[in-house]
Amino acid sequence: MNYSAILAKIGAMKGKKMSIDQAASSICLYLSDVCQRKFILAAASIDTDINSYITMWKTLSQMDTTNIRIIRRILGSEIDMTNIIWMYRLKRYRRIKGDATYGYLIPIRSRLSVVATQKMAECETPRHLVDEIENSVYAKKIYFNKKITPEQQLTAYIAKCYKAAAKQYPNTMAPVLAYLYQRKSEQNW
Repeated sequence: MNYSAILAKIGAMKGKKMSIDQAASSICLYLSDVCQRKFILAAASIDTDINSYITMWKTLSQMDTTNIRIIRRILGSEIDMTNIIWMYRLKRYRRIKGDATYGYLIPIRSRLSVVATQKMAECETPRHLVDEIENSVYAKKIYFNKKITPEQQLTAYIAKCYKAAAKQYPNTMAPVLAYLYQRKSEQNW
């Protein structure tokens, strides 16, 4: 598929004020593949919940191999980071420990192994969780301090991943997802 029309549409929409739903609907007009439209609409959902991630992950497997390879890496990192932040919130603010944590997590893993996820879920305190995160594959991507919230770190890291993929692979869905993520993060703040 040729993505030049979509890239031109994104360039034209960057200066306009519109909601994320309007932007996703406008982009979907240029997509001929139904599974790509479904993926874009799920990616544009403001309420990033477990179901939207599962829908995106399932729809991803129906795309062409280039998009699968690129988007799976980015989306997988976003899911892993979201799970880490949700575990941190559950332990810090709700004091939830052990197996009760799993009910709140996205049931998809990318670079975070099942063993690493178990260790993080079974941590007794937020401090122990931070120590486990420092031993994980995302140790350099996320750190906890008072100046920057974990949510801001997540947003910055995922935006960086999307921008890098959009530059490296302009003839894929990566620029579309980078644009939608930027719109979504603007509306959340």
